[in-house]
Formats: sequence, structure tokens, C-alpha cells
Amino acid sequence: MIGMLKGEVVQSAGAEITVLVGGVGYQLRVPVVPGQQFSCGEEHTFYTQMIVRQDAIELYGFADLRQKEIFSLLLSVSGVGPKTALNIVSGVDPSRFLEEVVSENIGYLSSLPGIGKKSAQRIVLELKERIAKKYGPGRAMPHADISEDAVAALVSLGYAESQARRAVGCVKADNVEEIIRSALKELIR
Repeated sequence: MIGMLKGEVVQSAGAEITVLVGGVGYQLRVPVVPGQQFSCGEEHTFYTQMIVRQDAIELYGFADLRQKEIFSLLLSVSGVGPKTALNIVSGVDPSRFLEEVVSENIGYLSSLPGIGKKSAQRIVLELKERIAKKYGPGRAMPHADISEDAVAALVSLGYAESQARRAVGCVKADNVEEIIRSALKELIR
């Protein structure tokens, strides 16, 4: 099992990169997170998860340990595969995801790529208790209320709720105004 890699990025093509470690090039599938780029020639550390199937061995890499934790949690949900889990990790702030699962926000979860209402309900059913136990109250849910206020504000500006939730999920801020400002920048891109 390969748990972590530290090396130079030698190839980068969207969600696939190659990291050179000790003369060996490891091909990783990584989340495509706005503002996070892995340029060739730069050294990075990746927390990895290897998935072995009958027809393939794939290595997934994450610059943030919390991203890897979310990915692993999602893989434990029946019906969620690596591709869907990676798409979700690409589009959300890990802390926000944990908050929304514990607060049973089916609307938010079903707005994530590849997740419908039934899958969102399954995620809540299978992960809520595990997340609450592992991260505890207060650690996993620090700013759910201000995020909801920001989503409501963006919807009132004419954005679709799914767009607003995705944009708010991609930003980190401590108050509603900062979240809205950053989310609007995301939406304009």
C-alpha cells in the first residue's frame, strides 16, 4: 500500500499527474480544485489511496489529508465509486461536506456532481454517525448557518440553488459577506 508520495511533478494533464519519486514515476488521479495547480517541476506531497480492481490498479492523490479522508468515506458508501468520489472531492470544501452530511442537508448533497437524491440520502444514512463520532460536534460543523445564508443570497441574485451551493462549497471564509464575494468570483469564472 502506498500511503504518501513526495516528489516532483513531471507531467500534469488536468486530473492526472505523474510524480517522480526516487527515479520512479507514479501516475496519480487528483481532484481538480479551483486555485490548486500542480505545475511541472514543482515538488509536492500527496496523501494517496490505491484502489485495486480486477482490471486496473489506480492511485489517487490528495494534497490535503482531509480530502483523502472524504474520498475514503465516500468509497465506503454503497453505489459511490472512485470517479464519483473524486468529482465530489473536487467540488467541495471538506469541512463543509462533513457539516452538510451531519446536518442531513439532502439538497446540498444532491447538488454535488454524480449525486442524486437517493444517493444523497444513502450518504447521510451511511456516514452521518461515523462523521459525528470521528470529528465530534463543533469540529465538523463550524459555519453551516452562514453558508446557508450565503446560498440564499446568491439565489436571490438569480443564480440556481445548485450553482450557488457549488460556489459556496468551494470557498473558505469566516463571514457571510466574504463567502458571497468569493462565491461570486467563482461563479463569474
